[in-house]
Order: sequence, then C-alpha cells, then structure tokens
Amino acid sequence: MQSKAERSTSSVPLNCVDKCLLALHSINEPMLFYVVVDLEGEIDRDRLDRAIASAQQAHPVMKTIVRTRNFRLFREIQESGGVTVLSFADQTQLENPENYLSSWMNRPLNTSKEFPMRALLLKRNALQSSLIFTFHHSAADGLRGVIFARKVAECYNGGLSEDCKSTVDVRTGGKADELLEFARSQRPKVERYYRKMIFSLFQRFVISALPPPTRVFHDKSGRSRGLAFCTRTILPEELTQVQSKAKAARVGLNDIFLAASYLAVQKWNSMHGKSSNRIRVMVPVNISPEGFRHMVSNHVSWLSFTSAPKDRLDSDKLVRKARADITNAFASGMPFSLIYFFYVCSRFPMFVLREMARFLIVTRIYVDTILITNVGFAWSKPGSREPAVTGMGSARVLNVSGSAPAVTPMGVGIAICTYDNNLNLSLTYRAALLSRDQAEMFLGLYIEEIKNFRVGAQHT
Repeated sequence: MQSKAERSTSSVPLNCVDKCLLALHSINEPMLFYVVVDLEGEIDRDRLDRAIASAQQAHPVMKTIVRTRNFRLFREIQESGGVTVLSFADQTQLENPENYLSSWMNRPLNTSKEFPMRALLLKRNALQSSLIFTFHHSAADGLRGVIFARKVAECYNGGLSEDCKSTVDVRTGGKADELLEFARSQRPKVERYYRKMIFSLFQRFVISALPPPTRVFHDKSGRSRGLAFCTRTILPEELTQVQSKAKAARVGLNDIFLAASYLAVQKWNSMHGKSSNRIRVMVPVNISPEGFRHMVSNHVSWLSFTSAPKDRLDSDKLVRKARADITNAFASGMPFSLIYFFYVCSRFPMFVLREMARFLIVTRIYVDTILITNVGFAWSKPGSREPAVTGMGSARVLNVSGSAPAVTPMGVGIAICTYDNNLNLSLTYRAALLSRDQAEMFLGLYIEEIKNFRVGAQHT
C-alpha cells in the first residue's frame, strides 16, 4: 500500500446509499457482487492488468480507499501506480478448483485498506478461461459493474488508448449527494410529491411490516459460513417464447420475473410442508441522474412488492398485479422515498448507522423474502440488442453474467443478465442455510416457472 505522501488528495464523496451499504457490510453482511466474463482463446495477463488499470483511471472510484475525517466518510483516490488487483489461477493445476474459487470469492474486502474491486483470471482449460470481478456494493451497483467490465474489454482491445483514460468523474472533489439532489429534482414532476414520499415510507415501514414476510424454507443443511453461487441459462429459443408470451399479454419480462418468483417461493415452501403467506420481493431499480449514466457508481433504490395467497391463485391476475404494482410505484415516485430515508440515516455517525443496520437485520420484519435484480442486456450497442463487445483481443466472449448479494434473513438473491440473447440467472445463497443441491433445485424451480408461465390460465 502507498505511503501517506504518495496518496492523492483528490476524493470522491459517498452518497447516502453508499454509506448504508457500508454499514451493512460492517455487521458481517457482505455487500459484494460479481461479474463473470467467460472467454474462449488466449488472454495476455500483462495486457489485461494494464487494461484494468486504465479502466480504473477512467472510473477513479475503482481506485479509492475509504477514509474518515471529522466523522465524515469519503473515498480518497490513490494516484500512484504499482497496485495490481488482478490475480491468476490455472484450474487444471489446482487440487480442489471449486474450493479455491469459493475461497477467492468469499475473501473479505476491506474498503479502508484496499480498492473496492478485484479481479481473477481463471484458466479453465487449454481453450477457455473466466475473468471474474469482485465489486464492493458501496462503490458500484450491478449495472455499473457490468459497465466497468466492458471498459476493461474496450481498453484491452484498444491497445490502452487515451480514450480509456479520458473519463472525468464529475463527483471528484465534490460534496453534494447526487442521489438526494436527483430526488429533489423530481418534485415538479409528481403532484403532492412530499406527501407521497411520506406515505410511501409509512407503507414500507408500518403497513407492510406486519405480519412479517414469508421466508424461503431452508433446513440449515449447508456447512459453510460464506456465500455460494449457482447459475443457469435460458437459451435464445426459450427466451423468445417467454418474450412472445409477455408481448401477447402486454406485460414486460420483468413482470413475469416478479410473478414467477412469487410462484417459485410458494411451490418451494409447499414442497417442504410450509405455507406461504405474504411474499415480499425486493427489486433494485436504476435511478441514475443525467451525467452519471455511464459512470461507475452506486445509483440504485429498492422497491418491495407483495403478494398474498389469493393473488397467487391465478397466474394471469398475478402478472397483471405485478405490472400494475411496478407501474404505480414509478408513477408515484416511490423509488425516491427510500433515498430520503437513506439520506437521513447517513447523517448519523457510522457507529450509529451500523446499529441501525443491525436492528433491521435482527428484527427481520423489514427484510424481504427474496431479492431479484435484472441488469438487462449486457454490453449492447445503443438502440440495439447486439453485443458491442464480442471479444478481448483474439479471445471470444462466450458469456457475461453476474451475481447479487444475499443478506442473512433472505438467504437468497437472484441476478439476471442477458448476453447475446442468452438469459443468465445466478443464485447467490448463504451456504449455511442451503446445500448446493437445494440451491440448484430452487433455481431450477424458478426457471421452470418463468419458462412455463401461463397467461390467461388458472395456476394450480
């Protein structure tokens, strides 16, 4: 690590969501997520290392250390070179490759001592490898994690051109919370804005709090204390069929993803002799202000959508309810109500914010049943669904996928990402709660609900 004299005085402020996620991370709820780029062909490690450094230069938040000054948290940009975040492993030479990868992905990331990201180039065999990025959620959200991975590929392909180093982070040296400012800017667009913000928070923390949401059944059969992952893919032909159903029913894919999650949880619990009352699903939403859209950052809010047992009797009514809930939430400006809540919380010192985070986890009633996030089409050209980046040098990009964090009361988080019309689903789960077989079974159940979702037919 650099000496004090070598450190830059440039800084990037934390917004309110950043601080709240740091508080969660500090109570042993790892706020880490991953982006995985599967490759076929040879990758030059030195060139990749330099490409990552150039991408960090383009997005300086990825080369910062969290500091405290006068009880205020900020990110200090480290200008000196020589710090590499890239590791390499040859799977064919490892005695236990699965354990190695799990250990690497679960390695703690201390934002006060290291950058909020690291990378691993894992050689799978003579032809294929995976480039795996770890991101701390207090510095970037899933969508922006994919943007950073794409910038690495662009820098690798461009021979480390000056364009890779030209991006300027408008937050550098500033103090304003861009999410709060963006929330305030919505007031002229929404009638009775502040009244709706207050009602939204009352609904979230009072009306929707009791009774507590249903949990995904688990028997604590797992043996590890860390996070584990499993992935599945819905192929282009199958995805086309799901898209056709959505189009015919005049709903979106996200509506089906949400409705299918209710049904998957209900069916899973029923298989284990458990009833499902109110299922509440947490859905991250992108609220990036203008000027921040292509900048690595953490610009998300969360919405919680509930279904009661009677809502799940008919799949057609369920998906239309999901559609109406999502539409109403955005029309009322609901994503911004939590920004005000996070901002008030972030004004407290970190030790107070940490105890507030602990309270939310321990009481459990404010933590939803499951988290589902969809970052959409990865690496697409503007206005097109064709991948803009299909290779790194002579290597071909086979797939791009990601993962989501999973806090203890949920135990499960699902991330969805589409690359080259392959719909990739990754399940993150607490290995102390579920075994790998159980996690694979639950993810398979969710995928079957998506592929076989019936619109206009009775769900049994």
